[in-house]
Amino acid sequence: MYVRFTTRCVDVDARSSTGVFTAAYDLFYDRSDLAKYWQMDELRRVLDWFNDHLSTPQRFFYRPGSKSEISGVCWFRDSAKDHVSQARYLAWLVSDLGTPVEELRHKSPGRILWEDEFQVVASKHLKN
Repeated sequence: MYVRFTTRCVDVDARSSTGVFTAAYDLFYDRSDLAKYWQMDELRRVLDWFNDHLSTPQRFFYRPGSKSEISGVCWFRDSAKDHVSQARYLAWLVSDLGTPVEELRHKSPGRILWEDEFQVVASKHLKN
């Protein structure tokens, strides 16, 4: 089983909902009016935790031809308990700051483009 936290915004490249990390960084860097709220300090702390405990995926795209490109999205493995727990808290913080976040679970997130111990990058637009 795989877990993903998404917002209602759309990532045009991935043709999918924007993930919680994009929403969190957008809030942190683009919403200086929220800097006074304690949630912003927590947001930074949780993002720092992920910077220390989660690798940046090495591949987000699949190129089936010379001019085309299909983008994937990140999913946590449900076995990555600490990561999912931290992401759930991050989702709560982002929601509390005004951007609703939904938790998705799926047995097959699509064709896996990249993976490590804690996460996968997958595209639902490609056949397995």
